[in-house]
Amino acid sequence: MRRSLAITMTGIAFTFGVFVGLLIQLPVITLPTNDPRDGVSFHIEELKAGHLIDGQNELNNVLDTSNTQDDKGKIVDQFQPAGHRKQLSISNPLSSLRPSRHGVVFARNNGTSDYIEPNTLQTGRIINHYQDQKQSKGSLHQDGLTKDTQAKITNADLNVVSPENIVSEIFWTKNVEDMCPSGFNNGDHTSWKDKVNSVKIVKMGEGCGRMQNRMLTFRDASKACARYRLNTDQMQGEIYSYYLSKLLKIANVPPSSLKLLDSKSDQWLSVRPEIANAQWPDDRVIIVTKWIDNLKPSFIPPEFRGEDKNLYPSSELGKKSKDSLCDLLQWSDLIIFDYLTGNLDRVVNNMFNKQWNDQMMNSPAHNLERSTSGALIFLDNESGLFHGYRLLEKYSSYHKSLLNSLCVFRKSTASEIERLHLSGSIGDELHKLFTDNEQFHRYIPKIPRKNIQVLQQRVDDIYNQIQRCRTKFS
Repeated sequence: MRRSLAITMTGIAFTFGVFVGLLIQLPVITLPTNDPRDGVSFHIEELKAGHLIDGQNELNNVLDTSNTQDDKGKIVDQFQPAGHRKQLSISNPLSSLRPSRHGVVFARNNGTSDYIEPNTLQTGRIINHYQDQKQSKGSLHQDGLTKDTQAKITNADLNVVSPENIVSEIFWTKNVEDMCPSGFNNGDHTSWKDKVNSVKIVKMGEGCGRMQNRMLTFRDASKACARYRLNTDQMQGEIYSYYLSKLLKIANVPPSSLKLLDSKSDQWLSVRPEIANAQWPDDRVIIVTKWIDNLKPSFIPPEFRGEDKNLYPSSELGKKSKDSLCDLLQWSDLIIFDYLTGNLDRVVNNMFNKQWNDQMMNSPAHNLERSTSGALIFLDNESGLFHGYRLLEKYSSYHKSLLNSLCVFRKSTASEIERLHLSGSIGDELHKLFTDNEQFHRYIPKIPRKNIQVLQQRVDDIYNQIQRCRTKFS
């Protein structure tokens, strides 16, 4: 009897213990870490499972991480200082998650996220530093800022705080242009030509893309890419595309100049053996282009990736960071430049290869790099105006879809397009600019009349697109 009672009591005690344990047990959904860095993040498996919907906009916690891309395109961690943490919001699926110190990397749209300026909302309103303004005297706006404070922030701290200060009709405002990198100016071009013509070359080696190209090092340690081609139209495409960018006042093509090879001259004397190894004959013209250090890959903005791509005047532009706006400003020039030249080796390369790789539009754009200042560098334009024109029947639909997606323009670029449309003189002006600036121009044939006709027609196409945008948005 006693034995049965003991067994019964033991069973009851065990059951009660299990019940109590279940009541007090808390779910463990985060991974511990000894990482001493401050920050809040969530279990990475929850993210992989798809519980985050648009992670950058749906989180409400402050994360101590941001994403960058290394040279191989792999997403890596970059921890920001405390003053540069991102304001994000939490959605209901994550409300039960406990914060941990386990780092999470959020994928970005294009390798460089829309960075939110310290203490600002994406709409451009400062919220943290001026939060105490809610208690101050005067008329308050919905965000708790006085009119005087808001005007002060608008004029002094942000430059761009609303769509009206980003786009005027269909043009980027001066505010936007002033805050973005300016690219190469006329002084850069002049100093580069002087260097190419006079400064001694002390080193020559591989490292500039194709096998026939060579990297040159000048006596002042600056560098250049020397382009040597047996194919004449590749030389024409590169140098005429460069002068077309100057004609349009597009400042993203690196300074380039023609140079006549003379291995017996004092300028080339130090690298005569290397010239012989490269099998470069004397009295052949080469194109010498300024070498830009520390370039990084550049990605196609989300506005130009999908089937419904567009860059239109919109309130959504008011949510963009400074870096994203500057990218879009430069991309508006890039689309025009590549449409005019018929360039196949940049965005069209990604668009065409999407049929075999559906992630191709998320890959870096070909022959497009980013400098340390944030300026986009339009590289290797040798297919422009010649080889690209021969293949327009096959690839023109890609160029056309990009042009049709564009309705925000740099005003100076649009003005040049309008002038060249009305004058019909782009062929004459391009040839004159080239011959006036290149002493060895006679070594490069003129652009054939047929190609000039195609170029003029493409100027007219862009002009018509600008007028359609005016009608739609002005």
